[in-house]
Amino acid sequence: MSSILRLRRGRGFTNSGSSLSSYLITYPFTKPEKSTIRQATTEKAQYLNLYDEMQKELQEAEDLNFVQFRDTAQSHLESCRVFMLQADRTLKFLDALALGFDSVKRQTSSFQASCDALSVEQQRLDALATEIENHLVPFNMLEEITKRLNVPGTDFVAHEGFKQMLATLDRCIEYTETHPNFNGIDLYQMRFKQCMTRALTLIRVYFINSIREVTNDVQSRIAAKALNDATQSALFYTKFRVDAPILHGLMEEIQTRSEGQEEYSSLLGDCFKYYNGVRAKLVLPVITKQVTDMRNTLSDLLQLTRQSLAYIRTVCSDEYELFYAIFPQGEDVVYELLDSLCEPLQDILRNRIIHEKKAEVLYELCSLLQGLSAQEGDYMDEEYFGNSALDLGRLFQSTLQDAQMKLVFRMQAYS
Repeated sequence: MSSILRLRRGRGFTNSGSSLSSYLITYPFTKPEKSTIRQATTEKAQYLNLYDEMQKELQEAEDLNFVQFRDTAQSHLESCRVFMLQADRTLKFLDALALGFDSVKRQTSSFQASCDALSVEQQRLDALATEIENHLVPFNMLEEITKRLNVPGTDFVAHEGFKQMLATLDRCIEYTETHPNFNGIDLYQMRFKQCMTRALTLIRVYFINSIREVTNDVQSRIAAKALNDATQSALFYTKFRVDAPILHGLMEEIQTRSEGQEEYSSLLGDCFKYYNGVRAKLVLPVITKQVTDMRNTLSDLLQLTRQSLAYIRTVCSDEYELFYAIFPQGEDVVYELLDSLCEPLQDILRNRIIHEKKAEVLYELCSLLQGLSAQEGDYMDEEYFGNSALDLGRLFQSTLQDAQMKLVFRMQAYS
């Protein structure tokens, strides 16, 4: 970069009487200018002064680039300083944001942990509420069951809902037995058992009323019409089979609960006793009449035994089937009934056996009676007796013993 140097007027020097104030000197000097300078600086002091001034101006001219560079550098430095300040403020803002984000993160994590803890607690409380509700179900059922059992009448025991109620009572009683540590559980257990007794008692009442109604209807039909033996016999079983499925289901409800429960067993025993009494009252007169007629018309003991056993076998088979159509179990009870029905025939055969004198007849009679219990019927005439689950020999065991004893006596008489 170049600079124009001007020699101010009044500060030049003269040579041979001429002044340099009128000259314009520029750098670098031209030859005329150099000549003029040499001529004008005759005096050493003037030259040195002029040189110093020119040297100073030259130095300033040379420093101008550096000054401008310095100013530019200072301007850039100021810009950098401003930028640094802005960057510091930005960093501080970012630091504040980072701190805020960290705080939000911590708060979010704490909130999430709290939510998780609350969720776990809610699940625990829900499970506890469900468990409490399940525990309260048996106790809440007591009032409803009591109301249903106090409804007048017994017809509702034949509905399916009654069996469901009995199953509910079973579960409630079992629940009280498996949770003996609950407060007041003994009272609830007693009340549930009272409800069960009440329900099974209603079954007994319904059963007895049903059998009584059918019996009265059959008896009224027999009394009103002169029915023959076949029609009368069919009436004895057809009418009773109408309600047999319902009664069978109700008797099963009592029997499944009577094991080990004396109170329930007595209710079942009442049903057995009433049924056997009713059947004996209906059928026994007919049986007595039939076997009496056979006794009066058949003099031969074997013939009488065969025909009477064929008849009694049919009656006992029908009674046996009817009994199990109504009762799920009760072998001893049904044989007790059948034994009472066979009693007229047993008396007749016993009387004939006592008066029988022929050993061969007694022998045939013993073989016949023994064949009653044979599984394959080897000693039985299937034309008369057929096949059945009924063990007729069990009913005539005493008659067989009488015949065997009489046979022994007759054999002793021959010896």
